[in-house]
Parts: sequence; structure tokens; C-alpha cells
Amino acid sequence: YQFNACPFCVKVRREIRRLNLKIELVDVLVDKAAETRLINEGGKRQVPCLYIVNEDQSVTWLYESNAIIIYLQALVKGE
Repeated sequence: YQFNACPFCVKVRREIRRLNLKIELVDVLVDKAAETRLINEGGKRQVPCLYIVNEDQSVTWLYESNAIIIYLQALVKGE
């Protein structure tokens, strides 16, 4: 979940491209249903937010650009 012009979202998108990951980007300013889901399920209207489905099918809403980047780098490394 992101805003197109948010500098923290830009930072995360650059890392996604650098890591060559296929991650769906959802602009919550354009997609009002996604914005509602972010607020209702994630708990706040903050971007960037990475929606993660865990192995046990539970869901994690990961906020903060640095935390998202660390998570993605670890994912690529297989950690």
C-alpha cells in the first residue's frame, strides 16, 4: 500500500526494483476500497505498508519504509 508521490514509498519502490521483486503496488489515494482495508484491517492509514501473508496464513501489516526494506532484503536472502 502506497501513495505515488510519498518519498518513503519511493524509497521502498526503488528497493523493490533493485531486488527485482514482483510486488503489487496499490495506491490508496486512487483505490478507496484498498484505503478502507488498510485502515480497517491494518489499523491505520499510513504508507508505505507491506501486506504479508505468513506461512500459517496469518496476516502482518508492516509499516515504516526501513522495516519494509529490511524484511524484503531478508526475504531475498532466504532468511
